[in-house]
Amino acid sequence: MRTTKIKDQSRSELISTIVHSYMDLYIAMQFNAVSHWLMHEITFAQARAIFILAARKELTVSQLAKFLRVGNPTASILVQQLVERGVVTRTEHPTDRRHTIIRLTQKAEEIAAGRRAVREKQWQRWLSNVSVDELNAIARGLSALTNVVKKETEELTQKVLDSEPVPVDHSK
Repeated sequence: MRTTKIKDQSRSELISTIVHSYMDLYIAMQFNAVSHWLMHEITFAQARAIFILAARKELTVSQLAKFLRVGNPTASILVQQLVERGVVTRTEHPTDRRHTIIRLTQKAEEIAAGRRAVREKQWQRWLSNVSVDELNAIARGLSALTNVVKKETEELTQKVLDSEPVPVDHSK
């Protein structure tokens, strides 16, 4: 990872420094995460579905298809694979029998929780080597960024859910 002089940078230089530092941190964290998911033999598509379900808690198959930008048949097959792996449950929608609600199982929650616990320890270790002034700056910055990301995520989620279904090319 690179170290960069932070003082006396313009706004655009600070943003660039933050982005580059984040990307370095992200790559280091992904290196550790890959082995965790490979241990569970989860495909990339399955991991994407799990992450979306972890964030949204429950979705219909068609909503998951919209988030994944795939057709309903593809999403249905993916959900079936996840059900067979024991990481997703399907239940009938309480008011509309045409829809199926999908949720993560306890097993999937435990997989995700295990990874979160490892990441939390990792962050604790890293942050224990940072001064109190730097911790205050990180806390303020992350709090501000989290607020922006939450707002944008809510808007994007609504846009995805309001969008038309992805057309499926059956000629392949």
